[in-house]
Amino acid sequence: MSFFQNDHIRVSETWLELQLSKPHTSLSWAVVGGGYLTTNKVYWLKVSNADLNTEIIPEEFYRNRLVKIGEREEVLGFMTSASLLDHSVSEKNFDGLHIRSIATVGLGNAVRVGDRPKQIRKVGTINLLIQTSETLTFSASIEAISIASEARTLAVLESEISIQSENNFATGTGTDCIGIISPVGTNGIDYVGKHTSFGHLIGATVYEAVSQGILKWKNARNLSFSRPANI
Repeated sequence: MSFFQNDHIRVSETWLELQLSKPHTSLSWAVVGGGYLTTNKVYWLKVSNADLNTEIIPEEFYRNRLVKIGEREEVLGFMTSASLLDHSVSEKNFDGLHIRSIATVGLGNAVRVGDRPKQIRKVGTINLLIQTSETLTFSASIEAISIASEARTLAVLESEISIQSENNFATGTGTDCIGIISPVGTNGIDYVGKHTSFGHLIGATVYEAVSQGILKWKNARNLSFSRPANI
């Protein structure tokens, strides 16, 4: 039985929603609700190339879409072109602690960190949410995102997604986003490094969720070997 059974995930082709049973603090750079926020809802919105252009303000576009479905509360909102129906979930526990990572994965604009910026012709990104069973302090939330970033990068590197016209493998996409949420409370955990149980759980669940998402993305395109990502 899942520790997070009182939280509900609903999914359609357009929306992926996580309804939390109690308020959580979140730290992210998401399109909606970025920064430090208290909320009880997380959304992923699927968009296409035709939905966005240089005149569109992403946050305004997103909030207008939320209003159309009757959502007026403050939420954490990711935006993606990846299939929401293919989202991946990994949940693990250790030493009485629980972590759940939820990922949507698209690699249409895969890049290698440090490469010069260039025009994006294809969309596709990794949007990742990590949910903890215990309250985290602000500094611990920052560290959790660092651990999640490392695990995400490892999963992408091991998938060997080649960058077109280059001999290097991608480390992520140009528009990846990560959010960490933990229940509102006092006396939060203030250290989640890789030598801790929480650090272990964050790394393991993120790696598994992103790896599963990459496999689904490859299978949808019949990619059983390394090929340029922006196809």
